[in-house]
Amino acid sequence: MEKILKVMLGLALITTLSACGGSGSESGSGTGQLSLSITDAPVDGAKAVWITIDEVYLKHSSDNASEQKITLSGPDISPEGTLTVNLLDLSGGELRQLFNSETVPSGKYQWVRFGLVEDTAKIVWDDDTDSPLSMPANKNELKTSGSFTVAEDNSVAYIIDWDLRKSIVEFNKDQYKLKPVLHIKRDDFYAYVEGTVSDESFSLCGPEQVPAVYVFSGFDQTPDDIGGALNVVTSSYVRADAGHYFYVGPVDPAEYTFAFTCEAYDDDPEDDDNITFISTLNVALSSGSNSWVGPL
Repeated sequence: MEKILKVMLGLALITTLSACGGSGSESGSGTGQLSLSITDAPVDGAKAVWITIDEVYLKHSSDNASEQKITLSGPDISPEGTLTVNLLDLSGGELRQLFNSETVPSGKYQWVRFGLVEDTAKIVWDDDTDSPLSMPANKNELKTSGSFTVAEDNSVAYIIDWDLRKSIVEFNKDQYKLKPVLHIKRDDFYAYVEGTVSDESFSLCGPEQVPAVYVFSGFDQTPDDIGGALNVVTSSYVRADAGHYFYVGPVDPAEYTFAFTCEAYDDDPEDDDNITFISTLNVALSSGSNSWVGPL
């Protein structure tokens, strides 16, 4: 059976850092408290996307600093100290905690690295068959890009945003790889959006089509597909069973064009496709806002 995977995922790892004690805001001589959780959004063409995380490392920017290993803890951690999660079970801001209130040195950090248990990353298809997901450079790990800071005598929260819009790729017949792009954002800085698509717009979608909302930077943008010239900031499937509801986040505070299409299933993230968009809406978001928009 031919299996086709169209991906529009947004994985976010919520990182709460509360610095305390010591001297020097970025020297690393003091400590802070860090908590980490995981959330996700749906993907079309599969019933499950499984990963098992067994290690988390932080890399401080100070000279000759080694990575600090964090032990996983929380209600969803197994007795073996791992977190096994179906990413498709997590949507609309639902979280899985990786650890809570871990003491870390203050200062600037280069990355967060997640170790995965070997041979646990896989896609389960609608016919209950599965395909393994290979990792970058055949290493069982995922690493963030972009630095972040834990300031002493201060509290700050971060989000590690996993952009999976172009991350799961078929490279041979029935073989798939994960090319994750993870960015760190301040938790109190980002915004998220809930909204609906109008009955009139949604009625134009056929029974075999996949409706979705695409988000573009700036007002009055002419929408394009994921592989096109105009960058898609993020995207979200529209739920037919929930009043044509969609959820978007986290995104930076800015002006955006939201665009609705019925043809998300036809949008190959590796190619420039001719996708038709039915309606658009300008949306302005502020820091930390929880907005409701639409109908689109």
